[in-house]
Amino acid sequence: MGLPWGCSHPSLTGHARGLLTSLVTLHLLFLGSAQLRVEGPGQPVTATVGQDVVLPCHLSPRKDARSLEVRWIRDSISETVHHYRNGEDLYGEQMGAYAGRTELSRDGLSAGSLDLRITGLRPSDDGQYFCTVKNADAYNEATVTLEVSATGADPHLSLGGYEAGGVRVLCRSASWYPLPQLLWRDAHGQHLPSVSQTHSQDQEGLFEIKGAIIVTGSMEGPLSCVVRNNHLQQERESSLHISAPFFHNAQPWKVALALVLVLLAVSIGLGVYLFRKQAAQSRELGESLQSLGKWCLCGRAWSGWSLGACVLVARGCWRSSWSLGWEWGVLPWARDTAGMAERNGDQGGDGERAVGLPHSTLTLPRQGHPPPIPIHFHLHFGSTVQRAAQVSVLTAPRAQVLLKAGSCSLLVWSLPV
Repeated sequence: MGLPWGCSHPSLTGHARGLLTSLVTLHLLFLGSAQLRVEGPGQPVTATVGQDVVLPCHLSPRKDARSLEVRWIRDSISETVHHYRNGEDLYGEQMGAYAGRTELSRDGLSAGSLDLRITGLRPSDDGQYFCTVKNADAYNEATVTLEVSATGADPHLSLGGYEAGGVRVLCRSASWYPLPQLLWRDAHGQHLPSVSQTHSQDQEGLFEIKGAIIVTGSMEGPLSCVVRNNHLQQERESSLHISAPFFHNAQPWKVALALVLVLLAVSIGLGVYLFRKQAAQSRELGESLQSLGKWCLCGRAWSGWSLGACVLVARGCWRSSWSLGWEWGVLPWARDTAGMAERNGDQGGDGERAVGLPHSTLTLPRQGHPPPIPIHFHLHFGSTVQRAAQVSVLTAPRAQVLLKAGSCSLLVWSLPV
């Protein structure tokens, strides 16, 4: 009787032989890997930005590794950080970010050390690394975790203005890695909530964090901003004390109301002042006109000429006005009665008002130029008497300025007949 797996079952015999071959191969690989056992540190390696770090890795048991191929690989991107084979370093496959920054100790290789030295740490160096070793018959690897950290500058505190019935306080700190934690504390160490918090990263990979809080008048003592690196268990702290007067102005509507009241008071005061000034000028001008009506003395004859009228022009005191001309300045409203005659018009001129004291109906010569006529005028302003003696008024139709009062100019025009 033959075996059940004899010639009558050729497929079973082939399957058994394949299984046996696989088991032998796995056993040989196990023996080879046992000969190239690699061990890492068993815990993360911590270092700070800018420093040098050594990633530990070694053969176990320790033996000469100079004849082996050693390759350090980044876990996240599976690219070569450092490559060693046949007694020399190979840089053809090395990542550009690590160029000139990695080194395997040749003295350490002879003792089974596979340590990798990285200089000038950067935030981008943070992460997992594989330390791999192989020869013609075996392969093994170990994982090394590198934690890169950076402690930033002391927080900078500043006031951001009034908001929501309180004062907005800002906190800012830069050059941290990884992203830190920002906290607010009161004088008793109690945590306070932030109203906003943002962060950004510079070209080197370092973080800047910003936070804000609204402080009201109910808070006592100093306010502290704390920025903490949880990896290194390090923190930076700055404090600020806000005095009570800041909170008195925390209501914007109060500030606006006070400003409106001040502007209103100034406007009222200015309006009263301008009104009184204008009234005084009008009163002064009226007195001057009345006084001039009494003191404007015109002789009836002078060197063969008789004076027909004296005319006062007040310039700059009225908006509606009319101008005096040689032919029509006085004649249109001259009367035979003595006294003062007034008229306002809307023709030409720049704020002029004419007051005339006609002596008789005048007939102005249209040809010839009479000689200058010396005339005496007395101008009375309140209790002050001003005298303009021997004012020569040319026959050309122009006025002579006798006196200025405020913004008004008093002029006298003499018309010969």
